[in-house]
Amino acid sequence: MNGRRRVLGLCAVVLSVGLVAGCGSGGQSTAPATSTAVPLVSTGDLPAARSGEVHLFGINDLHGNLQPPEGSNGKVGAYTAGGAAYLAAHLARLKAAYPDSAIVSAGDNIGASPLVSSLFHDEPTIDFLNTVGVAVSAVGNHEFDHGVTELRRLQQGGCATDGCTPGEPFTGAKFPYLAANVTDANGQLPPGLRPWTMLDLGGHKIGVIGTVTTDTEHIVMPEGIAGYRFGDEADAINKYVPEMRAAGAETVVALLHDGGAQQARGPVDYNGCANISPEVKALAHNTDGAVSVMLTAHSHQAYNCTLDGKVVTQAASFGRLITDVTLRFHDGKVDAKAVNRVVTRDIQPTPASTQLVDFFAGQSKPRAERVIGNSTAPLPAEPDPAGDSPLGDVIADSMLDAMAGVQAVAAFMNPGGVRAGLSGGNITYEQAYTVQPFGNQVVAVALTGQQILNLLEQQWDNVSKPGVLSVAGITYAYSDGAPKGHKVIDDSVRVGGQPLNPSASYRVSTNNFLAAGGDGFTVFQQSHETLVGPIDLDALESYLRTHAAVTPPQSRVEKR
Repeated sequence: MNGRRRVLGLCAVVLSVGLVAGCGSGGQSTAPATSTAVPLVSTGDLPAARSGEVHLFGINDLHGNLQPPEGSNGKVGAYTAGGAAYLAAHLARLKAAYPDSAIVSAGDNIGASPLVSSLFHDEPTIDFLNTVGVAVSAVGNHEFDHGVTELRRLQQGGCATDGCTPGEPFTGAKFPYLAANVTDANGQLPPGLRPWTMLDLGGHKIGVIGTVTTDTEHIVMPEGIAGYRFGDEADAINKYVPEMRAAGAETVVALLHDGGAQQARGPVDYNGCANISPEVKALAHNTDGAVSVMLTAHSHQAYNCTLDGKVVTQAASFGRLITDVTLRFHDGKVDAKAVNRVVTRDIQPTPASTQLVDFFAGQSKPRAERVIGNSTAPLPAEPDPAGDSPLGDVIADSMLDAMAGVQAVAAFMNPGGVRAGLSGGNITYEQAYTVQPFGNQVVAVALTGQQILNLLEQQWDNVSKPGVLSVAGITYAYSDGAPKGHKVIDDSVRVGGQPLNPSASYRVSTNNFLAAGGDGFTVFQQSHETLVGPIDLDALESYLRTHAAVTPPQSRVEKR
């Protein structure tokens, strides 16, 4: 998604399967004696390496979480987890125990990141990954948030268009990015990307291939990926298996920025495989048997499966878990197994990583702590029963307010663009940035009343399945049981309190991601005009500054 946008409302997905529980953060890493939580597996008691054995240490969906994530985002079940300096310390412990090893990532290292990383174009996160010695990474959809040109800069180094980041000159990623299923009309990958690479560990050659979810074309800014298609992942992997074999690969490891979740009752075992999603099974089933390990991502879940003879895993998100993969070569064969290890905070953090994070945290602090408004109560990002969210509706209010000068009468906000809720009371710039980290432009487009009706119907007939839009200036009701194309109830739509006229023209406000057809809302592209306003975060700040304390709005959508 440019997850912006996107995708599954990741924190909600994590909570829905019970991986993350509890609030707060701290150093406690073991569950109470009376807890029914899954037992802790970390790096404190590592078995000795065996002959012919090599290890891969997998991470995914770091999303620039350099500082220890807070609340439920900093938990794995009952255990407090995450933080770059702790992740580095656990990786160092693993590398010391298993020197024939490499660190790999399944993508979304960056994007939708906290201020400490995103304020500096995510260069701090790339620097951190270089510091710990990442050997290779798949691209995630968020690697395309700012298009293929910016992705190339993050690989090769140099200053961003608005200047250089404080600190040492940015030299780019020291590891290759893999994108086997991303091609243009001529079958060529974006500049600087590769389909696969070879790792030589302990005298054994391991082919590593990377892919990204096919949904990417719907969940990142269309102009940033213009001309590229995101093909079937299994087909792309299978295409390159003979090439890797011919180059001497004894086995193949796939880094897939795609995944699913366990469906279990009660506490979810982060090393379990309870009723795993069918899409994960399909990926394993459709992928060549030469692939022994599939490190997945994107859904921010944890699981450890054996499917169709392949080890298939995911390490949650935000640097809270490390997947420790063991490959044992013997008698011309390769045996694979894996274990997800918790990145606890009861370990001495790595000084170099601590210094890096503290530097950029200091650089961002003056802006981060600035109070820009307040609310009378929490503003959740989670949807109300009808589907819109209180905070999403407030953001829609800010976009409508920003385009009032051009007579916008309604506004639409995509649920995937609301990345976190607000807790109530004073709202700082950092909190607002966490809510809207993408830097989208507020725009106004002209749609007929009929096109607005078609847009609302697209919420249920959409390849991206983004969910219900939050709105301002417009109210309506829908029937969830009605057939697609007929969900919106006749005569229920009101704009400015007046019945919608299908023949009239209305100017509506949104962000440029949606206006370009993002999240599958192609009706926006039928507009005959586009008027450009401020950056979305600036619009929200202006709205909060010029209004009294915000009260959580009632839902503007009715589900019947």
